[in-house]
Amino acid sequence: MRQIQRVIVGVLASGMVACAPRPSSEVAPRMAGHFENVSQLYAAAAAGQLSNVHGQATALLERETGEGMPEKVRPLVAELRAFAQLAATAPDTRSAASAVARLGGTCGACHREMKRGPRYEVVTGPPGGDSPVVTRMMRHQWASDRLWDGLVGPSDQSWMAGAAALRDAPLYTDALTRDVEQYDPVTKLAWTVHDVGARANTAHDRYQRADLYGDLLATCANCHQLLGHSTGGR
Repeated sequence: MRQIQRVIVGVLASGMVACAPRPSSEVAPRMAGHFENVSQLYAAAAAGQLSNVHGQATALLERETGEGMPEKVRPLVAELRAFAQLAATAPDTRSAASAVARLGGTCGACHREMKRGPRYEVVTGPPGGDSPVVTRMMRHQWASDRLWDGLVGPSDQSWMAGAAALRDAPLYTDALTRDVEQYDPVTKLAWTVHDVGARANTAHDRYQRADLYGDLLATCANCHQLLGHSTGGR
C-alpha cells in the first residue's frame, strides 16, 4: 500500500550537493540497511511490539557506529545512538515510542545537514476502505506514515499532509468494540489521535514534531494492545 501512496524521489546514496560533507564510500551501503532497520523500528513501535523494538534498536546500534561519517554530523550520530539505546532498553511501549520518534527526528536532522537522504512527495490522498472503520484505520495508517516521512526526510509537505489527515480521522468507537469496559479508553485514544493532528499543524521544529509523534506512536500502540491487534507487546 505505501508504495502507491508516496514516492521516494531520492535515495540515501544520492542527492549529492557540491558543498555537502561527504561520507566515506562504505557509508552508502550501510545507510541502505540502516533505512530498512529504522522503518522496522517505527512499525514495531506503532504496533506496540516492545520485544521487536528492542531487537531492531539493538541491531541499529550494532550497524550505526558512525564510522566514515563526516566530523560535522558526528554529534548527530551520537544522538541517534543515544536514542537507539533508549529504545533498546525501553521498559514500556510509551518509552519506546518516545525514543523511536526522537530517533526519527535525528535521522531527518542528519539528512538535512548532509544534504542527502530520502526525499518524499505526497502523490495521493488517504485510501478508502470497505467500511467506515476500515477507512478510518487506513487513514490513520496513511497519516502516521506521512508524519514519519516528515520526520525522517525531513519533509514539511509529508508532515503537513499527515497532520491534516489525522485532524479529520476520529474513530468509530461503537464499531471498534462492544466491550463496555473498553469503550471509554478506546474513545479517549481515538480523540487523542485527533488532537495530535491538530497540534501537529503548528509544530515546526524537529523537537516539537518528535514529541508529538511519540505521543501518536504510543497512542497507536495502546489502542492495538487494548483491542488485541498486537502480538509483541509487554
